[in-house]
Amino acid sequence: MSSAVGSNSPAPAYSPEQIAASEKMSGVYLRIAIGACLINIAMAVSFTAMSFFTPVILGEFTSFSASEFLIYYTLLGICSALSMPLAGQLVDKIKAQGLLILGGSVTAAGLVLFGISSKIWMFYLAGIIIGLGVGLSAQYVPVVVINRWFIKGKGTVLGIALAGSGIGGAIFGAVLPKLIDATGWRPTAFFLAAFFAAFTVLPALFLIRNSPADARVPAFGQLSADADQTATAGGVEPGLTQAEAYKSPGFYVLAFSVLLLGITYGLTQHLVNYLSNTPWDIYVPPEKISAVIVTEMIALIIFKPFLGWLIDKIGLMKTLWITLGFAAIAVLVSTWVTFFIPYLVLIVFMSLGAANGTVSPPLIAQAAFGQRDFAKIWGVLGMAFPIGLALGTPLWGWFPERFGSYGMGFVLVPVATLIFLIGFQFAVMHTRKQWATAPLAAA
Repeated sequence: MSSAVGSNSPAPAYSPEQIAASEKMSGVYLRIAIGACLINIAMAVSFTAMSFFTPVILGEFTSFSASEFLIYYTLLGICSALSMPLAGQLVDKIKAQGLLILGGSVTAAGLVLFGISSKIWMFYLAGIIIGLGVGLSAQYVPVVVINRWFIKGKGTVLGIALAGSGIGGAIFGAVLPKLIDATGWRPTAFFLAAFFAAFTVLPALFLIRNSPADARVPAFGQLSADADQTATAGGVEPGLTQAEAYKSPGFYVLAFSVLLLGITYGLTQHLVNYLSNTPWDIYVPPEKISAVIVTEMIALIIFKPFLGWLIDKIGLMKTLWITLGFAAIAVLVSTWVTFFIPYLVLIVFMSLGAANGTVSPPLIAQAAFGQRDFAKIWGVLGMAFPIGLALGTPLWGWFPERFGSYGMGFVLVPVATLIFLIGFQFAVMHTRKQWATAPLAAA
C-alpha cells in the first residue's frame, strides 16, 4: 500500500476536529465507502450482465458455436486479471481517480465495440478491451482505496463495498432481459457502456480520493491503531517493499493458495449444469434450479459484509478456518443430498466459500505484507483468484466427462480447502514476522 503519509515526509499534525472525525464513519470516509460500493456495482457488468447476451447473439449469428463465441469472455477474464499489475504500477502516478477514468473509458469503448460487432474477431477484440478496462478500474481500485483509507473496520467496509457486485447482478438480472427484448442486444450493450462509465468516472470525480494524505486527514481509525498498522513518525508505512515481498516464500504460497481457492469455487459455475443432469436420477425442474441460483446470489450479497464484520470481530485466520471449513463440509455433504430444502441450506453454506474469494484475499495480503507496498503487491496477487476461476470452470467440467458425475470433484473440495487454508496460515505467519512487532491477533 502506498502510504497514507508520504514515505519520505514527516507525519502531519492533525487538528482536534480531524482526530475526532477519523473515528466516525462520516464525511470523507463515508464518501469513500459509498464510492467503492458504486464502483463494484459496475463490476456486475462483466460478472453478470454479459451472460445475457450469449443466447440472443448465438441466435442471430448461427455460424458461431457457443464454445467459439464464449472465447471472448475467456479473453475478457484473462485480460482483466493481467492488467491489474499495470494498475499497481500506475496508481501512484495517475492516482486512483485517474485509473477509474482511464479504465472506465476503456471499458465503455470495449462495450461500444461489442455492440457494433458482426464478426467473431470483433467480439474477441471487444472482450480484450473490456477486460483491460475492468482490471484497471473496478476490479482493482476499490480494494486499494479501502485499504488506504480504513484501518478500523477495514474488513466490514471492504465486505460492504464488494457486495456491490451482487447488488448490480440482481439489478441486471431483473432489468436486462426486458431491455434486450424491448430494444435489442446492440442498444443494450451501448446502455451498459454508459452505465459502466457513469459508475466509474462519476465516483472518481466526486467521491474517491487516492489516499488520506491527498485530503490531509488521517486514515479512519489510524490514530487509535497499533504501530503495525500506522506510519512511523518519519512517515514510513509498516510492511515489506514489493521487492522484499517477491523474495519471500510466503508470496508464492499465498498466490498458489488464492489460485486454488478460485479453482475450487469454480464449481459454482456448474450448479445449473449439475442440477439439470438429473443428479441421483432425480429430475430437478427449472423453477427449483432458478431458486438455487437466486439463493446463492442473495447469500453472496449478505455474506460479503458479514465476512468483513466477522474478520474485524474475531480475527482473520479464525474467520477463514470457520467459514471455509463449513463451506467445504457443505460441498461434501451436498454430494449425497436428494431433498430440495436441505440442498438450499447447503447452498447457503457453500456461498460462504464463494464470498471469501473476493473479501478475504486482499485482507490476507495486507496481514502478510503490511501497508507499505500493498497497492503494487495486490496488483500481482489480485490476479490469482480470477485466474483460478477461469481455470477451475473447465476443470470442473472434466469431472462428469471422466467419472460420469461431479461427485468425485465434490469429495475433493475438503482436501483442497485444507491445502489452501494451510497456505494462508503459512503466508501470514511466516511473512508477517519479517516486519511486524505484534502478532496477527493483536493487530
